[in-house]
Amino acid sequence: MKRILKVFLAILVMVFMSGCKKNFNAITYTKFIENFKDKPGYLVTNQTLKYEEQFERCYEVSKDNIQFLYYEFKSEDEAKEYITKYYSNRKRYHFKNKNNYIKVKCTDGMYFYAIQIDKTIIIGDSPNKKNKREIKKVFKELGY
Repeated sequence: MKRILKVFLAILVMVFMSGCKKNFNAITYTKFIENFKDKPGYLVTNQTLKYEEQFERCYEVSKDNIQFLYYEFKSEDEAKEYITKYYSNRKRYHFKNKNNYIKVKCTDGMYFYAIQIDKTIIIGDSPNKKNKREIKKVFKELGY
């Protein structure tokens, strides 16, 4: 009986650990924009011309005190360099470099969440921590 229990636990641990790795795929700017199409109150703005020196594409989506940003760079290296430069050494920000993505989070009085995958960075933030649920919901809808 103990042997069966040990085998069962070993299999359970292997199944659990194999499901722990997350590999995300970057979304396109069109999917990002479409996500807000039927959400009342969100304003989508194409900021690409304003930041064409820095980004291939740049979109801003805002509603009240919530803002989402979509940055598409020329290369994955540029995206990694940008997110690392601006967020890796900040005291209040939790910076995690994972398998195929970089995640940044801050919950100190405000809510900030960013994810870099391939050559894209998506940011959701609000000066009000109460908007955390809405930001997390949008990231989940986007597949993150």
